[in-house]
Amino acid sequence: MKLKWNLTGLFESNEDFYREFDKVKELLTKIKKYSDTTIDEVSLLEMLNRKWDIKELTNNILIYGSLMYYKNIHSEECIKLKKDAEDFSNEVELELAFIDRLILGLGKEKVFYYITKNLGLNTYKLYLDNLFRRQEHVQEESVSQEIVNNNNEINSQLAIYNNMLRDIEYGEIEIDGEMVKITSSNFAKYLSARDRKTRKQVYITVNQQFDLLKDKFADVINTIFYYRNKNAKLEKYKSVLDKILFEENIDIKIIDSLISAVNNNLFLIQKYLSIKSSLLGIKKPHLYDFGVPLDNGFKKKYSFQDAVEIIKNALKPLGNDYLEVVDELLNGHIDAEPDQDKHQSITFSWHTYSFMNFRGAYVDLKNLVHELGHIVNYYLSKKNLPYIYEDSTIFVGETASIVNEILLNRYLYDNAKTEEEKIFYLSKEIENYFTSVFKQTMYTEFEKELYDIMRTGKMSSTKLSSRYYKLIRKYYGKDIVYDKVAGVEWTRLGHLFRWSYYPYKYATGLIIASVVVNSLLNDKTITNEQYIEFLSSGSSMYSLDLLKMLNVDLTNPDIIKNGFKVLESDIEKLSSFLTNKE
Repeated sequence: MKLKWNLTGLFESNEDFYREFDKVKELLTKIKKYSDTTIDEVSLLEMLNRKWDIKELTNNILIYGSLMYYKNIHSEECIKLKKDAEDFSNEVELELAFIDRLILGLGKEKVFYYITKNLGLNTYKLYLDNLFRRQEHVQEESVSQEIVNNNNEINSQLAIYNNMLRDIEYGEIEIDGEMVKITSSNFAKYLSARDRKTRKQVYITVNQQFDLLKDKFADVINTIFYYRNKNAKLEKYKSVLDKILFEENIDIKIIDSLISAVNNNLFLIQKYLSIKSSLLGIKKPHLYDFGVPLDNGFKKKYSFQDAVEIIKNALKPLGNDYLEVVDELLNGHIDAEPDQDKHQSITFSWHTYSFMNFRGAYVDLKNLVHELGHIVNYYLSKKNLPYIYEDSTIFVGETASIVNEILLNRYLYDNAKTEEEKIFYLSKEIENYFTSVFKQTMYTEFEKELYDIMRTGKMSSTKLSSRYYKLIRKYYGKDIVYDKVAGVEWTRLGHLFRWSYYPYKYATGLIIASVVVNSLLNDKTITNEQYIEFLSSGSSMYSLDLLKMLNVDLTNPDIIKNGFKVLESDIEKLSSFLTNKE
């Protein structure tokens, strides 16, 4: 079995891809007539239909260009496809900006009166409501052009960043008397090696290599944050965080509640790290020790066939309708075959397409089921909704993927044949909390601090490393031995460079997903049909309203607090295994 993309659903060829540019340009010329037309309920609907047709075509261009690049990052042609798609997407956004200004000029009262006269406009009711909610942040054409120019600067910096990652040498380490070259594709394997000398070497060597380039990484992140802060100010937001949360209509209290709740529960994860150190027989652990799995010699490699069978069994609780979509998406929508031409360190989903390098480890199995959650969510929404609402917000979309992760791990734990296997999968569930809740919240704290500081100045690479080092010590606790190079790990936090305030969504996502799985399987307070309905709802409601379909009210701080009960229970189970061994 092979898992490779079939992108003909987007474009048959690169020639077709570029022909679409001309088609969109022609549609842009036609839509401009509305700038000189008296808008009534009929022309308003026509204009909005044409706008979102253009946006869908442009989105397909952007997706295809990007996917082709990640499939072959060494190809000049693919690099050009991505850049051309990004530049064109920005141009289209600028060309369409007049429509929002035109609608705002009509006034909310008139526009919503038009909706009562033309029922076809109901499709756009949420969009129009959101537009008027954001009215003060929609800027004049000259300001919009400046924002586009700033986005182009950000994209240029991201290109520099991607090239740095592509070209960086990870160094060499000695294993069994031979020198081994470390790469982005084998770094994780050696960092989780059972041999402590190996993982120490790779940790120190790789961090030292990134340390050599930390000034360049600092230049990139300072420039990116500068333009993001500038755009937020141009759009009349208090901050980048204010902008990100406002766009999804999310109360900033959720971020504060998350950081506060995690900080109040740091003792839990520090207790786990202590238990793990004991199980591994390490008295003075370093950060590089915690990548070692609690497998007690339990090793398993998964073929594609194995992975698919396990995933289908794990997802059975979601019902046949869900599994039918999984079967369809396994055919041409996932590119998982390892290939040296592919980007080596990124796993992502976009539209109904997922990208990864599946090498047969547990983490690959986890990534595969995670990304399937995303594209099932998109597939169902695309099937049931107009383009404008078919893409879920990241905030809500993480629920779909992490529910799958939880179901996978429970299936593996329940079907484990030995105590060692059970410890392995139990530790993986706890590790999921550690990486998805604690670490992602730590990253959010770090990012929040950087944006605040960089509003008025720059941060040197030394200061960036110093602040990150301090945060690591707070989260991991006093019982860890910290190597000096630990502070430079911020250079490898790709989300800092690529997106704004992305990690907190993983944290809230796991907490929400834990509640949803419990509601589906244990309390039976929601049905599979309700869950499918949620997955089919895209962004047709505001994020917090969508979650209420699953009886999750995230403005209630008890939801976040209760999310740690599962973790506490898992740690107690793991502790009992340790007691038995003693």
